[in-house]
Amino acid sequence: MTVPDAEGARRRYESPVREARARRTRAHVVATAGKLFAARGYAGTSMRQIAAEAGVSLETVTQAGRKPELLIAAFRDGFAGDPDAVDLDALAGPPGPADWTAVVPRVAEGVRRSLPIWRAFTTAAAADPAVAAVRAELAVARRAEIVGRLEAAGLAPAAGAIGRLADALGLILSHEAYDHLTAVCGWAHEQYVAWAVMAVQAQLTLGWE
Repeated sequence: MTVPDAEGARRRYESPVREARARRTRAHVVATAGKLFAARGYAGTSMRQIAAEAGVSLETVTQAGRKPELLIAAFRDGFAGDPDAVDLDALAGPPGPADWTAVVPRVAEGVRRSLPIWRAFTTAAAADPAVAAVRAELAVARRAEIVGRLEAAGLAPAAGAIGRLADALGLILSHEAYDHLTAVCGWAHEQYVAWAVMAVQAQLTLGWE
C-alpha cells in the first residue's frame, strides 16, 4: 500500500517541476521570437528560424503558439514584462484612485521597451489578416481598459464623453505618438514623459461633455 502512495507523491511533486520548465521554455521561445521579429520583421521570420535561434525543436516552438500568437506574446512581454499579460495591471498596478502622473512614466517605459516589436506588429497587420485582427482586438481592449481605469479612479466624465476621453489618452500614450516624437522629432525619452504627463493632466481637466 505504501508503494503506490509514494509513486503518487513523486508524480505530484514532478508535475510542478515540469510545468515550471515548460513556462521557462515558452518564455525563452517568446523572447527569441520577439528579437527576430524586431530585427527581421514578421514576414522575414519563420518558425524554423525561431527554433534554430532558440536552440529548440520546431515542435517546441509550435507548442508555444502559432506565429501570430508568438507575435502578440512577444509584444506583451516587451510592454508589460509578461507574455501572458492581458491588461495594464502588470505594468501600472491595479486600477483604482491612481495618480496618473505615476502611471504615465510606467506606461511610457513599457512603450519604449516594446517599440521595435510594435513596429513589426504594425507592418505585419498591414499584410496579414490574422495579425490585423489581433491588433484590432488589442485596440478595443485597451480602450475599454482605459475607460475602466478612469471609472475606478473617479475621473470619468459624462457617459457620452468617457469613450472620447479614453481615445485621447490612448493616443497620448500610444506607440505611434512615442515613435513620432522620439524617433522622428528627436525628443529624449524624458521629454516625452514630461509632455505625456502634462497632456494627460490637461485632458483630465478639459471638462469633457
